[in-house]
Amino acid sequence: MTRIPKPHIGLSLPELALPLTRKLIVMGAAATRDWQPQHHDPDWAKEAGLPDIIMNNYTQAGLISRFVTDWSGPMGRIGRLRFAMRRPVCPGGTATINGMVVDLSAEIDAMTWVEIDIEIAVDEKLVTTATVKLALPATAQSRSPWHCPAMKWRP
Repeated sequence: MTRIPKPHIGLSLPELALPLTRKLIVMGAAATRDWQPQHHDPDWAKEAGLPDIIMNNYTQAGLISRFVTDWSGPMGRIGRLRFAMRRPVCPGGTATINGMVVDLSAEIDAMTWVEIDIEIAVDEKLVTTATVKLALPATAQSRSPWHCPAMKWRP
């Protein structure tokens, strides 16, 4: 049986810490077919005024999604993801991702909508903020949000 998290407002999600390696940043850009030189060429990035190569937005979105779904498990379905990159994320240091449940909706079509505010910090400096709206089954007996028909999917 799949575990369904029991969210409540104020619940802190388990922290995720990731070493920021050059490999992670370059592979994230390559995986998303983002060939812009600021994501893989340190000399170009420095000439452009950046401290080093920088992580692209798709990789950050992927890390935010991973953070949320590591907590929710396979029954969680992201409906909305909004984020703001406040500082460049460069290799070196550790990215720490934290989040807190800030809102719960009433049960709609056997789903509970969970709103989570997220912060990514690198060596204690805030680099990215995000808000995710996640659908979870309202009860252990409810159907999975993944089976919600398109006409009823209303994040």
